[in-house]
Amino acid sequence: MAQNIPPALEAELQKFDTMRRNHETLTTMAQALQTELTEVKGTLEELKKQPDDTVTYKAVGQVMFKVDKPTLSSDLDDRQKTLEMRLASTKKQLDSLTEKLQELQNKIQMELSKQNLRLQ
Repeated sequence: MAQNIPPALEAELQKFDTMRRNHETLTTMAQALQTELTEVKGTLEELKKQPDDTVTYKAVGQVMFKVDKPTLSSDLDDRQKTLEMRLASTKKQLDSLTEKLQELQNKIQMELSKQNLRLQ
């Protein structure tokens, strides 16, 4: 026996599914940003251990360029700050979306129970 889901509830379910996919995308983005941030921090730590006259290279695509250590350190510091800001922003969006998802899930469950429906 098929259950008839009211159109308004069907729309809420579709909205929930879209929000859930957005949540997964943001989670993946936050993980990628965190990984890159960890790599940049590690590179900066290793770079700080080296003397200022150490020969350093910067990879740009498949090409490596010789750069002086202070310039490379400055570039990495800038990249770290940018990544930290993007990560903070992404986490804030993720927290907000998580809260909205929970509210929508509660609303859907309440509507389903009112109509004596169950999702399978």
